[in-house]
Amino acid sequence: MTKSILKFQFKSAIKRGTGRAQLILQAHPKLNVSKAIIKAALHNHSYDNQAEGSRADYVFELIQLSKHQTKIRRAVLKALAREKKDYWALDQLFELAALYAQQGDEAARKAMYKRFYKKTIWGAEHIGEDAIIEMDGLEGVKYVIGIKGKALQNNPEAWEDSFMLDSFQQKHPDLAVYEMLEKEAQNNPAIQTYLEAIQQSKSPRPFQKRSEITYEIIRAKINDNVPVHLTPNEAQSLSEQTLKKLAQDLLNETDRVRQATYLRIFKWVKFPFDHQFIFDIAKREDKRTDRLIENAVDALGFFSDPALRLFALEVLPKAKHPATYTNLLINHYQEGDSELLEALVLKAKNQHKIHALVWSFVDIYKTNPTKDCQAPLLALYHKMTCGVHRKEIVQIMLKNEVLPERIHLELRYDSYAETRRLFTTSH
Repeated sequence: MTKSILKFQFKSAIKRGTGRAQLILQAHPKLNVSKAIIKAALHNHSYDNQAEGSRADYVFELIQLSKHQTKIRRAVLKALAREKKDYWALDQLFELAALYAQQGDEAARKAMYKRFYKKTIWGAEHIGEDAIIEMDGLEGVKYVIGIKGKALQNNPEAWEDSFMLDSFQQKHPDLAVYEMLEKEAQNNPAIQTYLEAIQQSKSPRPFQKRSEITYEIIRAKINDNVPVHLTPNEAQSLSEQTLKKLAQDLLNETDRVRQATYLRIFKWVKFPFDHQFIFDIAKREDKRTDRLIENAVDALGFFSDPALRLFALEVLPKAKHPATYTNLLINHYQEGDSELLEALVLKAKNQHKIHALVWSFVDIYKTNPTKDCQAPLLALYHKMTCGVHRKEIVQIMLKNEVLPERIHLELRYDSYAETRRLFTTSH
């Protein structure tokens, strides 16, 4: 295999977060992929950064295998000092610097302390505190709250809670954290200010019970074009009489936006009348300015009807946004539909469209266990950057005994910790 092909495979793997990246470097230690590693270090490639978290451990393992560690380290510390726009990139840079520091890199440790609470990203001033505390324990706590205490002195309107200290105390039950900090505060006004601020935040806040959800309240909101956000439990707790009234209102409604709001309720609870009205809505134009068609398709999920399957097979190959309709196959899947689903993945050109498909694919194959799942799920595996959903599609392939051995070997080095746990030596 040529170097150019190996580099292409590595770039794809590291962006997606799969273990193929490490396997390539293990087999080809002299391969220069430093640019791809630096890019992955300076930017969290995961689709949902908040859900998946930092990929620092994954990237650091690749750095350790690289023959260009000095170059990569320099880029990481330089970016740590300069990054001021990307929240998740900065968070990952702090964690990478902490991994260097834990190996005795004092310059990396100093870089973290120097950057903390400077060039802050609005609303995310806390970035870096977890990495510092994980690295230096109680001394890290003292530094963090000392810096924050000074900030509170300069801005009395600022607010801090006790979550960080309470979490640290929970992890270290052998330490009397608050008592030790109170002693420290006697000679450190900044720490004293911080402790006073979090004490004020502990004052009990009045509990506001959510108002009872009634037909009148829902109807008034819809008429005023106010969004109605019911949880599944709330929708399912509505009385049969209320549901029938809302269903009748939907049958009488002609406004597209209000129809979409009604249908949002019937995503969670079965529409009490014949589903043909909703089916007719699902056949209308899919405008991206609202979620009418998407909500209609979800509401149809309570019904089984051969006509729904025929509609899905007709609309999916030509739909600009096929993920709007793939839920129709959850209750109507048949062997051989995998060819259509695989084609949808291969046609998807961006991560948003790929990620939209994976939601229904997971539900389709959880509802319909079959070895027929392999091709579309492998197509997703090789295209999507979402580590969280990668775990789910791997689980489905494992359950149906269609996970290829080459993919199983990659699990051991995946960017998502829960996916790594799916690796077993007895596969």
